[in-house]
Amino acid sequence: MFSAALSQSEEYQLTRQMGVAMSRLCLSTILAVVAGLSAGIGAAHAAEAVRIGIAAPFSGAAATYGQDFKRGAELALQEINAKGGILNGRKVELVYEDDKGSPQGGVAAVQKLMAVDRVNAITGGTNSSVVLAESSVTRNRILQVNVGAQADAITDQGSPWLFQINNTVSMNSQAFNSYIVGALKPKTVAYMGENTEFNKTVLELLKSSLKDAGIALVNVSIYDADTSDFTSIITKIKSLNPDLLYVSDGYPARAAQAWKQIRQLGGFPMEVMSPGTVVPGALASAGGAMDGVITGDIFMMSAPGEAAKAFVDAYSGKYNVSPGKGNLIVYEAVHLIAAAMDKAGTDSDYAKISGTIRDNAWPSPRGELRFDAKGRARAPYFYIQRVKDGKLTQLEVMKSH
Repeated sequence: MFSAALSQSEEYQLTRQMGVAMSRLCLSTILAVVAGLSAGIGAAHAAEAVRIGIAAPFSGAAATYGQDFKRGAELALQEINAKGGILNGRKVELVYEDDKGSPQGGVAAVQKLMAVDRVNAITGGTNSSVVLAESSVTRNRILQVNVGAQADAITDQGSPWLFQINNTVSMNSQAFNSYIVGALKPKTVAYMGENTEFNKTVLELLKSSLKDAGIALVNVSIYDADTSDFTSIITKIKSLNPDLLYVSDGYPARAAQAWKQIRQLGGFPMEVMSPGTVVPGALASAGGAMDGVITGDIFMMSAPGEAAKAFVDAYSGKYNVSPGKGNLIVYEAVHLIAAAMDKAGTDSDYAKISGTIRDNAWPSPRGELRFDAKGRARAPYFYIQRVKDGKLTQLEVMKSH
């Protein structure tokens, strides 16, 4: 108890001092709470996964590509996260959407990946018409790395955040057509192919190469996406007796059906398939009907270098089967996206990430990859291949210039 009553002045001073003390106590409490919340938010952000969306055909005529992509992507994911992830310990997560092998399906897939799944980047893509449609949605909105589609038109758009891991049609055709005219040396060629953006470029470049070499193109047969009976086309071509048949089709199930019917009608002296389209799934579906067919691609099991051997061993060890080009290019794409984000220090500043991709060389099982102003990577090697006993064998290897 106080021994005497406080004066009005003393009471005011005491009340004021108590108020200041309480204010300081509240402020320190608030600051402590804010600091705790900030630490919690920072920890949550650090722990938040970086999400990479993969749009690929998991149904339809090109579904074998989707399965190839999933296996290659999962191997890359395993390796990245085993090393601690990216951006100071954040794990990488993959989100898959089925593009159904159609432009409409591709648009729906990337829209869902962006709006619902909230991914930080998009990869995948096998068919050119599908990726062209997707790029109209992703342009200037998100980083996109096209894995498999080859049409030059995709990267001719000049989209600054769009990149291409696979060779373009013109890159592949330049090497493959030179082998046709220089090594196979047919006098006459017949052509059959799908009605797609990919096929238009393949045919245009083939016509140019054959004309320059003085080789006659005696037939061009174009078919629609829903074609399953090729007998009338093959019969017509047979009547012309060409030295070489060139088939161009980016859908493995449909291509396998075409080759089965070609075999049923007796085949041709020389047979080739558009480069970059003969994958293990197509060979399995063909059931031996593609034996003898010559094609070309940017990767083979016999690829030189320790990095190629390490990839083959890792993939074979994980899945107990040998990898193909489809497994490789999505593996490279996932690694590229993760490494570029990590080097750039961001998962959302796409201008900075894109600049980082263009300004650096990136190691891969194929060798060092560099991207040009259009966002294209050129494969260090191109392999001429022949199907034998249902598998691809190497005929020749060409080094890119």
